[in-house]
Amino acid sequence: MKPLIEDLNEFYAENVRLVKNLWKRENDREYPESLKWALQMLYFDGKEWIQICRIDNYLHEGEIGSHVHLYNKKEVRRELLSFQEADKLIKKISATILIEKFNQQIDFGDDTHEN
Repeated sequence: MKPLIEDLNEFYAENVRLVKNLWKRENDREYPESLKWALQMLYFDGKEWIQICRIDNYLHEGEIGSHVHLYNKKEVRRELLSFQEADKLIKKISATILIEKFNQQIDFGDDTHEN
């Protein structure tokens, strides 16, 4: 796999960051999809970085395809998304989680506060 984006950290506040990874498949045997990617939103609670949301297309329980890992949930929500769509969705989901669970409002831009 050829790295296009590796562990890129986008900080939206001192205690909120988005980590991006994106790789391009160089041959069909490397990965079932042409791109392999992950987006992970983290919140620093004063002691450690906590994952509040993750969207990726890594293999999950033997299945290919994009899916969403939500804060404090074991199950994932399968959703067909591109890397760009996932980037918008993780910000929207994270904005809600940050307000509801951590009482912190972050403006991610990208119409994250629309219904």
